[in-house]
Amino acid sequence: MFHSTVSDLNRARALATLAETEVAGDRPEGSMMNVNKMVDKAYETKTLKEIVEAPAAALQGLSDAAGELLDDLGVKTIGELATFKYCRWAEAIVVAAQYEEVGTEAERKVAREQKALQ
Repeated sequence: MFHSTVSDLNRARALATLAETEVAGDRPEGSMMNVNKMVDKAYETKTLKEIVEAPAAALQGLSDAAGELLDDLGVKTIGELATFKYCRWAEAIVVAAQYEEVGTEAERKVAREQKALQ
């Protein structure tokens, strides 16, 4: 569930961020955004602000059981998932892990010196 939750968090955060820029009533009624792979079909024609207020399980691929678990943790909406501190920490760890350097500074220095000699 960890990987799915981080993935779902990315979608939730993207939707929440986009919702901040949405102008009420500025999108033709019934138009579909290109969020087909982000939300369940029932939410494809909703405004971003409506999607952010939708249950977390409205994210495509997030099961009702996972939605209930999040609900038990106090995360009821996609917007709340986007700001849930434990999900944000997990997201930060996943991103930071891509840039993590292995070894101590002394070990990295030796490796750089050896590479320079090659």
